[in-house]
Amino acid sequence: MTDEFEEWEPREQAAWTPKTPRDEREPLNSAPLANLGATPSSEKAFLLMDDLAERYQRPQSAKGNGYARKKTLVQYANAGGAFIAELLAAVEADRSEGWIRCSHRKSDYTGKDVSWAMFDGVRKAWLEAGLIEHKPGFHRKRPMNHSGPASGKLTRYRATPKLLEIAAAHGITPANVLEHFKFEFRMPPELIQLTQPFELTPNTERVAKLRAQIAELNAFSAKHTLTHPTRTVKHLGWVRMFHGYSEGFKYDKGGRLYSQPQGAPCYQSVSSSARAELRIDGERVVELDISSSFLTIFYALCDEQLDQDQDAYAGILGHTDLDRLVAKFWVNVSLSNGALLTKWTTGLIESLQGQLTRKELTGFSKKAYPMTLIRKKVLERHPLLHRWGGLIRGRTLSWADLMYRESEAIIGAMLTLKRDHDTPSYPVHDSLIVPVSKYKVAREALIHHFRVQTGKVPRVKPEVDPEDW
Repeated sequence: MTDEFEEWEPREQAAWTPKTPRDEREPLNSAPLANLGATPSSEKAFLLMDDLAERYQRPQSAKGNGYARKKTLVQYANAGGAFIAELLAAVEADRSEGWIRCSHRKSDYTGKDVSWAMFDGVRKAWLEAGLIEHKPGFHRKRPMNHSGPASGKLTRYRATPKLLEIAAAHGITPANVLEHFKFEFRMPPELIQLTQPFELTPNTERVAKLRAQIAELNAFSAKHTLTHPTRTVKHLGWVRMFHGYSEGFKYDKGGRLYSQPQGAPCYQSVSSSARAELRIDGERVVELDISSSFLTIFYALCDEQLDQDQDAYAGILGHTDLDRLVAKFWVNVSLSNGALLTKWTTGLIESLQGQLTRKELTGFSKKAYPMTLIRKKVLERHPLLHRWGGLIRGRTLSWADLMYRESEAIIGAMLTLKRDHDTPSYPVHDSLIVPVSKYKVAREALIHHFRVQTGKVPRVKPEVDPEDW
């Protein structure tokens, strides 16, 4: 099930509307779908479930009073266990900032281990107790005489610090949740997915070709192992997601590969330092990164070559790592938003702070980095950005146009490595993880396919073979 509209409760309709600030949408849109199939596999997990069921009892629909009849208490505890397992896994996965999405359509729970009645009781009790926060879904109706399904968003849920503290008191954290719960992981039936808004993927000749490419890569990756020495990393295969669907859509917007299952700590969601410790068939890896990918593609679409002899962000605001990251953040978010940033918002600051935390950087403040100064300095280095938001090659471009060319280069390189070199590779958006012994052929493939897509040469790091280090 993708992010189609749900049967929501009328009192929740207005809380999350399509007017959600742009800078808050990405983690919400990245929220994995909860299937509530996790089951306890340790004594600590059973104790946590029992504790939650007894402390936060299922509300009575008539008066809101709690009750815990013995014949439903076990089912209620199981529902709470399945729910908290997915909430904790989403925190560790990080991509959605802890958000998961859940259907409120009763029929979606028919025949499942967790019934709608039990899940409904858990979510209501936990919301009232402040254990979770949520963004209620919404339903967007079709215009009159417009065919096709209605669209909207499923409700999102996220664990609060209070719930995380309760779980930690039982020895269960986002980092070790897979040790205490057994998850039911499945590949989605559709490898080519349409989002924003959701549509069922049509069976056209173009889609069949795209689907065959991903199926080929998935079948090949299934013959190889991707492991980490100290943590569990799940990878069943990839789905390719396209954005901005409308009548006549050409599948040329978005198109990145997303490792499945999204609700588990997949290799794409761990830090770059953790990815460096991955092993492909037991061999150490190297991650080839297209430096300043979106900016390089933007330059190429303007028929210009980004200077590959210098770092695109270094020295713009200063010479510290913090200066560089702030400049990079401004450029990337501006390209993602469709217009150059003019002011700091709460959402922007929170997003930047998240990146700073992961990089262990401190010292940012709006006063130290006023947006007007950032804009002025970046445009002095990259005056071509004045064109962003205007006509380029006769039309207004968006982040989805940039992402499509990037994804085509990545997938092209993966197919070349598979077909010509019998080499597995694992994408992380604008980078490619390969066995260290395949550094040279992988780098050549990535540069070649990027040039095919853009007509320009990218800067690919590392620029020196790791075996020569």
